[in-house]
Amino acid sequence: MKFVKVVLLLLLGVGKGPDLLAASGGLCVAVTPDEIQFRWDLEVPGKVSIERLSLATNQLTADSAEAQSSESVVVWRGEASQMRATTPRFEGGRDRLFAKYRLCSADGKEALGAPQYVTDFRAVLRGKNPLRAGASKKGITCLLDEADGVALGCAQVNENIDIGVLLDLQSAEAKAHFTYEGRTIGLRPAGVALLDKHLKAAHQNGQRVTGILLNNVRANTPASSPLVHPLTDPSRVPIGPSAFNTATEEGVFYYRAIIHWLVERYTREDAVFGLLSGLVIGNEMQSHWSWYHLGNVDSKIVIREYSAALRIADLVTRSMHEQFSIYVSLEHHWLMSASEDPTKGFSGLEAISGIQRISTEGGNFPWALAFHPYPQNLFKAEFWNDRSAPLRFDAPRITFHNLEVLPAFLGQPEYLFEGKVRSIALTEQGFHCSDKENGEEEQAAAFALAWKKVQALPAIESFLYHRHVDHPQEGGLHFGLRAHDGSSNVNGIGKKRAIWSLFQSAGTAQEDSAFAFALPIVGRADWNNLISSKFEAPRTPFHESDKVIYDFVQARDSALKENVQNVARKLVGPEDEIQRPGLLQHPMPKGLGRLSFKVEVPSEKEGDGLLLFEAFLNHEKSTGAGFAVEVDGKEVFARSLKAAEKVPAEISLKAWRGQKVTICWIVDALKDPGYDWTTWVAPRLVLRKSLTP
Repeated sequence: MKFVKVVLLLLLGVGKGPDLLAASGGLCVAVTPDEIQFRWDLEVPGKVSIERLSLATNQLTADSAEAQSSESVVVWRGEASQMRATTPRFEGGRDRLFAKYRLCSADGKEALGAPQYVTDFRAVLRGKNPLRAGASKKGITCLLDEADGVALGCAQVNENIDIGVLLDLQSAEAKAHFTYEGRTIGLRPAGVALLDKHLKAAHQNGQRVTGILLNNVRANTPASSPLVHPLTDPSRVPIGPSAFNTATEEGVFYYRAIIHWLVERYTREDAVFGLLSGLVIGNEMQSHWSWYHLGNVDSKIVIREYSAALRIADLVTRSMHEQFSIYVSLEHHWLMSASEDPTKGFSGLEAISGIQRISTEGGNFPWALAFHPYPQNLFKAEFWNDRSAPLRFDAPRITFHNLEVLPAFLGQPEYLFEGKVRSIALTEQGFHCSDKENGEEEQAAAFALAWKKVQALPAIESFLYHRHVDHPQEGGLHFGLRAHDGSSNVNGIGKKRAIWSLFQSAGTAQEDSAFAFALPIVGRADWNNLISSKFEAPRTPFHESDKVIYDFVQARDSALKENVQNVARKLVGPEDEIQRPGLLQHPMPKGLGRLSFKVEVPSEKEGDGLLLFEAFLNHEKSTGAGFAVEVDGKEVFARSLKAAEKVPAEISLKAWRGQKVTICWIVDALKDPGYDWTTWVAPRLVLRKSLTP
C-alpha cells in the first residue's frame, strides 16, 4: 500500500507534504462552553503569539490557485514555555469557534505552523441521540410515494436541501425567521414547511435521512447575493448547483447559520420536525462546472473552496451533535476526469487527495465520503463488463465493478480518522433499463450484484438507489424502480419494473431465492468471494510536466478545415488506463487535408514554446497515410506511417518567439483513404521554462 501511495502522489504532482509537526500546525485547538483553548508542542525560546484568522477564503478572483491571506488579530501573547493558552470564546454575539488560529513568533512576523481549526469538542455539551444510526443499508432517492417506500422496505432516503429555498434574504420583514449570533435571519415558510413534511414522514416510517446540501444559482439570482460565490457568474451557471460562498464574511455567516438551523431543528430528541442524520456538502464537486459551479477555474481553487465549505460544516455540526455526519460528494470518475476541459472538471483522486491534505494541515476531522459508482456507461446496466474500472488504486473509474478499491484506498494510514476508515455512503447511483428484450432483467441483475457487493463491504454504510421513478428530463435514462406514467406530470408514477420486487426482497429472508435468476446474467455460479483483496500494481499514465498553453483538441472547433472528411476528438489507449485525447483528422480520397489554427507562440522572456504530439495511424487495416505539420507555411514535420504505427514529436518554436502564427496539421490518404484514422495524439503547445539564463 505504501508503494501505491507514493506512486499516486507522484502521478498527481503532489509532494509528500509537510512533516508531522507542520501538519498539526504545532497547535491543538479545543473549545469549551466559554473558552477557546490552545496547547502546542513546539519548544522555542522566548515569547510566542496566537493569531486569529477569518474562515472566509477571500478568494475573490480566479487569478490565483491559493487563497489570499486575511487580516489577523492577535488573541494571546506570552512565554512559549507555557505550552498552554486560552482566549474567551465569545466576542459580543460572535462565536470565535468559527475561526482558524496560527501559532506565530511574538511579533507575528513568523508563522510557526499552518493555521489550525478547532478539532477538540469534548468539553462542549452536544446531542447524542443516534439519528437512525445502524439502519439497513437499503435506501432510495427521489421517493415520490411514501407508501411505496414502506412497501419496498426502504430504511434510508435522501433529501435535497437548497439553502436558497430556505433563506429569505430579500424581504424587509420575512414571514419567518430565526436568530443566530444576535442577527435575525429570514426564512421562507413554504420551504420550511415542505422540509418538515418530508423529514417527519421519513421519521414516522423509520427511515434514516441523508441531506444533500445545495446552493442552486439561477440566471436571475442576483450576483450580489451573499449566497453567490464571487467566482460564480449566475448568467453562466449551466444547471443550478453551485459552490457555497466561502469567500466573503457574509457568505460564510449565512452558510454556517443555515447549517446551525438545520442541525438544531432536525436533531432534536423528540424529533418533532423529523430527523436528519447528516449532510452531503454540494454535489459531485470534481465535475464542478455542472454540479458545484465556480466558473472556469483551476482544480486547486475548487478543492480549496470546497474544503473550506467542508470544514465550516464540520465546525458547526460537530459542536452541536456527536452523531451528525458531513460528506464529501464525488462521482465515479477516479483517475480520469468527466471533462476534457481542465477548468470544468478534474479527477476524483485529485479531489480526495487535495481534501485530505488540506484537512490534515488544518487539523484532521471526520469527513465521510458520498460516492456515486454509476456504471462506466450510464446507458448500460451491465457494470460487470466495465473495462475502465480495474482493481487498481489508479483506476480510471470506480464503479460497482471495482467498488472494493474505494474502502481499500481510504484504508491507507493518511486517510484514516482516529485510526478508522472513513464511512462511505453511496448516495446516488442506478442502472438503466434499456429497450432490449431483456432490459428489465439486466437492470434487476445489476442491482442484485451491486447489493451483494455492498453488503460484503463493512465500510459502506448506505446504498441509496437512484431513482424511485424515471424522470422524463433525465436525458433518456430509465433508472427507476418504476417507469414514468407518460403524462405531463414529471412526477407521474408508472408501472413497476422487475427491479421493484427484487429491491423489495433485498435484506429479507427471500433475498437469495429472488436473486438467483441474476447469477447466470452476471456470469457467476454463486455470491461467494465477491470482494477481492488482491489489487493490481498501479500503472504509470502520462503526466504532463510542462504548462499547456494551447490544446488543439479542445480548440478543434476553431480550426479552418480544408479537404477533410471528418474532424473529431478520439480517445487513444487501453480502456483500463487513462486514455489520451487525440485529434482524428480523416483525409479525403485525393489531396491534402488541412486543419489550420491561429496560435500565439510564447516570447523569449516567457520560456521555450514547444509543439508536442504523436502522429498515429490508428487502424490496423489502413494501407498507410501521410502526416505533416507546417508553421506559417514552413514544414516542421513530415512522415508516412504504416497501419497502427505511432511516431512521437517535439518541435521547437524558437524561430517564431512572440509571434502569432498559423499552425497547420496536414494528412494525406496517399492511395486509399479506407481505415485512415489519421490521429494526432495530444497535440499541444507547451511552455517549458528555459534552463539557461
